[in-house]
Amino acid sequence: MNPFQIDNSDFQFLLDSIGETVTIDNVEQKAIINNAKIGDYEEKYIYTLSNIQRGNLILHNGKNYIIVSDVTEGKLYKKALMRHCNYTIVVEGQEVCEIVGYNVFGEPIYECHTTESINVPAIVDTYAFKVDDFAAIRVPEKQIVVIVQENETNKNKFTVNATFEVMGKTWKVIDADLTKKGLLILTCELNV
Repeated sequence: MNPFQIDNSDFQFLLDSIGETVTIDNVEQKAIINNAKIGDYEEKYIYTLSNIQRGNLILHNGKNYIIVSDVTEGKLYKKALMRHCNYTIVVEGQEVCEIVGYNVFGEPIYECHTTESINVPAIVDTYAFKVDDFAAIRVPEKQIVVIVQENETNKNKFTVNATFEVMGKTWKVIDADLTKKGLLILTCELNV
């Protein structure tokens, strides 16, 4: 037997001893969080027994992170790279009207209400999205790349030609890239 080999109960002991409680897609889980290499981004590795995948939103020490890498699945634990969400995009609520009945003339009676605004944690950058490449490509002037979690709400809100505010400016989505499963990668240009 290899004295340096860790089994499942050893990793569970590590989680219980030095692991932290984080929130993974709104569910509290135990994980070990470790700093990644020093670079342009605040990145950390997450080690856990829980199921994780690219695109999971992690809340750690009051900050939002998105898992941006594939998940390395060893025999004991799952490991992935997560990047800090440097902005939160506020998507304003929209007015929704529903038919609640009909008047005596057969005309519809509408009841309108405004949906709640939602906060979308995002990674906003002026470089093309890269996880493992040292030479990221700069996007054209007056453009940004925005990475958000791929989910139905975000896919519906961030469609081509949709606009939103971030960094005190209004941006228009010119491309929505879904090639990295779990991530919605938006190319946006300054809306003038």
